[in-house]
Amino acid sequence: MTDEIPNRPRADPTFEHRRHGDRKQESGRDDREEWVWVLDYLPYGRETDNRPVYQKKPLIHALGDNKLILMELIPIEGKIPPVHIKTHIGGRDEEYVERVKSRIPYDDLSNGAKMELPLVLEDYVIANEERFIQFFSKAAPLSMRQNSLELLPGVGKKLMLDVLEESKKGPFEGFADLKTRVPALHNPEKLIVQRIIEEMKGDQKYYVFAAQPSRALTQPHEEGGRSHGHGNRDNRHGSNHGGGHGGGRDGGNRSGGYGRRD
Repeated sequence: MTDEIPNRPRADPTFEHRRHGDRKQESGRDDREEWVWVLDYLPYGRETDNRPVYQKKPLIHALGDNKLILMELIPIEGKIPPVHIKTHIGGRDEEYVERVKSRIPYDDLSNGAKMELPLVLEDYVIANEERFIQFFSKAAPLSMRQNSLELLPGVGKKLMLDVLEESKKGPFEGFADLKTRVPALHNPEKLIVQRIIEEMKGDQKYYVFAAQPSRALTQPHEEGGRSHGHGNRDNRHGSNHGGGHGGGRDGGNRSGGYGRRD
């Protein structure tokens, strides 16, 4: 007997459920990445690349602004992007990026990119505060035993009930309002960042904020010219990007919905 709740109220569309492994996209949804956050610039490629120096090419490790996809990019020759900037990819007259090489798993990020990722994600969450605060205002049950709020690190039953009780009085206006009304919830922005990184690492039952990593990305691969098998697809995908979202930090982009792993 399943413990899923039948006909449960739907949460905000930004954070809807979908089952683990279901790659079919909802109508009108766009998984393409047109903007990325630079996490690290690797002048000699990956640290694990054992080829001679003259064979190594520069790489960029980056975070997609739409679905929070981790990506490996080929920079324009002679261009060195600053870390922590948001830049456009896939069109003409790009400032730093020539093309997308492939999607990569969390474990393949450089050490520098792993250190920069929480800082970039915190800026991302704050820039998209209006969307992320809805996760607390419209928190939905995942099953008879668990609420979506309990996916956040450190949030147990008591804190979850405190948030739900306050949300009944009216939606939270922002993170400051949430912390005022639920004093025990000290750093909701950092909790979201921690959850996003957990989802990026994979092996989660539910995927709330980040795109579910492809199984192929977690398979062993060879260094030195061979990508993960997604390179060709992503290269085509990158070259087909047209106009961007416009400059600045766009708060309207969506990330992944819930994903149920059976």
